[in-house]
Amino acid sequence: MTDLAPPSRSIDVSGIARRAVPFGLPTVDLHRVLVNFALDPRSGEFKAPLNQIHHSRSLADPNDRSVVAMNVDTPYSYAWLDLRTGPVVLTMPPNSPDRYMSAQIVDLHTYIVGYVSPRTASSLGGTYLIRGPSHDSADVPADRVFESPTDLCLVLVRTQLFDDDDMPGVAAQQDATTVTAIGDRLPMPDTVPTVDVRRPLDLSFLRALDWMFHFMPTLPEDRRQREELTALDLENAAPETTLREPGIGTEVNEGLAQGMADVLDRCATVRSSAELFGSRTFFAGDHMTRAAGAYLGILGNSAQEFLGVGYRADENGRPFDGAHDYAITFAADALPPVAAFWSITVYDAAGHLYANDLHRYGLGSRQVPR
Repeated sequence: MTDLAPPSRSIDVSGIARRAVPFGLPTVDLHRVLVNFALDPRSGEFKAPLNQIHHSRSLADPNDRSVVAMNVDTPYSYAWLDLRTGPVVLTMPPNSPDRYMSAQIVDLHTYIVGYVSPRTASSLGGTYLIRGPSHDSADVPADRVFESPTDLCLVLVRTQLFDDDDMPGVAAQQDATTVTAIGDRLPMPDTVPTVDVRRPLDLSFLRALDWMFHFMPTLPEDRRQREELTALDLENAAPETTLREPGIGTEVNEGLAQGMADVLDRCATVRSSAELFGSRTFFAGDHMTRAAGAYLGILGNSAQEFLGVGYRADENGRPFDGAHDYAITFAADALPPVAAFWSITVYDAAGHLYANDLHRYGLGSRQVPR
């Protein structure tokens, strides 16, 4: 088969495309992060090749564009793992009980596979085995084994910065955080163009999703959705012929636009990050909420680790306007009751840190004397 089915087909192309958006948006957006961080050294945001770790020695700023809603409290470390031929060992150092440090493991669905954090492992450090679906054994002692349902996954490490003079302390903890691959290295298939899910979607959205499927064995609950997408035969369909097929390109684009509208409708009802990020069990097949989480802040933390509340308007419901000043007030002796840190961070309409002449993107416990 070299093209999508002709207009006389029985396949509901528009409906399939519409349903593909909430199902696939997190994966397609994560494809962009994967390419920029680990596969394309020319991307401008390249971090490290697969199965190596990169440590950022500074806080995020407006130049960080691949991930939205980044915090300005913890320098990040990134390790994209390839588990196709064997597991990877993550080593975390012992840590001061005062310093929050966590490793979040995320699969290609954006399900959170697990955490190594003060909540799950105290501050003792340890050795952790991360294993994929294609290779299920390794004679490596580990304090815990994490099972990723996809052959690629991301380890995202956050290390708390206490104050402006604390970067050497952060760097010491980062340098003691390592990843070690057990299996041999396999070549990666040629990638496809990345997709900005904030722009109108077209067939390239489905192609990026199809590329990621190479590393995503079908989960039982996703079988029907995957079969629908397989029926479109995206891998073999040539874009130049597909879009000339009468009505097909229009049906795909209309379905994708409807699916994106569905996701934005869900975004409009979100009250906090607590409902947006979690494990496969947490979502229980709710792809619409998973897509809203990816759109609003891909790679966000689960409610057990973090709570974020976003505001786009003042107390009277009026959208923020740069012509006015605003104040956020805490009652006396009533700063946020947190175990690690809190902050108020300003983002632009696209969810990136708001560029300004002060180079100040957030205020919080780091600025309050300890």
